[in-house]
Amino acid sequence: MTALDLVLPMPRKLELSGVELALPEAEAWALVRHGDLAQSRLVKALFAIRTLPSRITGTVDEVQLRIDALASSPDRPGFQVLIDNPREVVVGAIGQVWQLDIPFVHVADAAAYAAFSEAGWVKVAWALRVSPWGTGGSRVDMEVRVDATDDASWERFRRYWLVVGPGSHLIRRTLLGALVREHGRPEDREDERPLPGDALLADASGQVSHGVTIAAPAERIWPWLVQMGGGRAGFYSLDSLDNAGVPSARELHPEFQHLAVGQIIPATPDGTDGFEVLSIDPDRALVLGGLFDPEAKRQLPFAGARPERFWHVTWAFSLEPLDAAHTRLTVRARAAFSPHLKLHASWMMPAHQLMETVQLHNLKRRAEGRARDGWRDVVEGIGGAAVAASAMLTPFLRAGQRRWGVDDVIAARPYPGDERVPVPSSSWTHGVEIDAPAAAVWPWIAQIGADKGGFYSYQWLENLAGCDVRNAERVHPEWEVKVGDGLRLHPEMPAIPVVEVEGGRYWLAHGAPDPAARAEGKPWVDTTWLFFLEPLGPNRCRFISRYRTATSEDLATRLAFGAAIEPIGFAMDRRMLLGVKERAER
Repeated sequence: MTALDLVLPMPRKLELSGVELALPEAEAWALVRHGDLAQSRLVKALFAIRTLPSRITGTVDEVQLRIDALASSPDRPGFQVLIDNPREVVVGAIGQVWQLDIPFVHVADAAAYAAFSEAGWVKVAWALRVSPWGTGGSRVDMEVRVDATDDASWERFRRYWLVVGPGSHLIRRTLLGALVREHGRPEDREDERPLPGDALLADASGQVSHGVTIAAPAERIWPWLVQMGGGRAGFYSLDSLDNAGVPSARELHPEFQHLAVGQIIPATPDGTDGFEVLSIDPDRALVLGGLFDPEAKRQLPFAGARPERFWHVTWAFSLEPLDAAHTRLTVRARAAFSPHLKLHASWMMPAHQLMETVQLHNLKRRAEGRARDGWRDVVEGIGGAAVAASAMLTPFLRAGQRRWGVDDVIAARPYPGDERVPVPSSSWTHGVEIDAPAAAVWPWIAQIGADKGGFYSYQWLENLAGCDVRNAERVHPEWEVKVGDGLRLHPEMPAIPVVEVEGGRYWLAHGAPDPAARAEGKPWVDTTWLFFLEPLGPNRCRFISRYRTATSEDLATRLAFGAAIEPIGFAMDRRMLLGVKERAER
């Protein structure tokens, strides 16, 4: 709870802005609590324009924004300090702010302000708060709250705010921006402060530091750092350049969560040279490095003797908690090299700047849980939409689309669940052969579902429809299907009950029609979806997806679950089968 909650707990308008400063908390507090915040000419001009009528009548003397000078009395009511706590001050007033010469109401204290309820007035309160931010820095937050004592007054304020709101926003941005310009941000001095690993390369010819603030505690970020590497989770940067085109992981992989000092993290998926682990401080710092002989094209132990031509580098990742919910990730690269390689180093710097910027952006999205659809998903989704559109426009090819990946014999065989929809009005049987044992494929099939492993299909298209899907990159044993589960297709749709499971072989979802609706002649749908796995040998199997539906005779239902769904089902189901194949064979 903040001090503002004591005086205006349920405002109709709340706006919050803030900045981080390269100032200790105590100095920042003294500055905002006792200094004149209206030193900007622009701020003074805006205040002068707004208070001109009040200055003409003598109710306001001069334009300033010094909290110590704010006072209210029965004779001259106005803004006053309501609460003055360590590191937080609340200022408020009650007035008819939509009038040119604003009339105010004086109240004795914060309790009287909170209790005031006479119709015809608006309550405005704002707070300045200062809190520690990382090591030696501070954060200044400015929060504005507004409420009215009745709906008519709120409507007057709402119209007034349409005019003055942009100016209010500009004033706050200018005030906070002036603090940043004068005192700087903590990250402005990031390259000056020592980081873990600096001492390991004391004679570095140069260094470059990058940083990003992540809305997550350090322990949520650390696992993403630990699993980096070629043939591991990638480097979260431009995969086409630093990971042989293999997409970097978008989820955590338990098998890559163990590092040891001296271990080599491969630089490429198919290479052995890479970055030597030099130091590990869990949840705080990871230092990588390497000593490379470009003439012999080999990596040497980091602490070994330098050859005549060499690259000697460190790559440090430092996590600094800023508050309970934010962490600063700082990455520093340092390098020493033989004089012959100076030209080579000159073009490597801009390349590193680009790669590191992208890496930090993507690490932030992953740690904050926002790494869902990337550009590859969008491009692939556009392709999937084209496949569906093509299938829609070629009804004369529908018979082949209904049995993609299988022949007539395989499609015509009886399968588990057929008896539940014995005479389907629409159906398909799709299949794909996978070069992997059935036992290795089953776990991927067993976790299919929007709320589990996704559908391994066109994720961007599914999310465009609101499915909130993330296609799994690994097997999650806790998601294995069992009877009684539901196959979730969309967050707002009821799950289809899972009615049969034979582990390692198949599982079946059945959406049975409502008997009452069917008896009353209302529209109904009866659907099964079978996921069937058939061994073809010790290291090969066939995965079959079989969909069958019967519907009421009304045209709308028959079209929605027949002619309309089949082309979409063809595109999405085909991609799902290939998605399972890619994962199992990988």
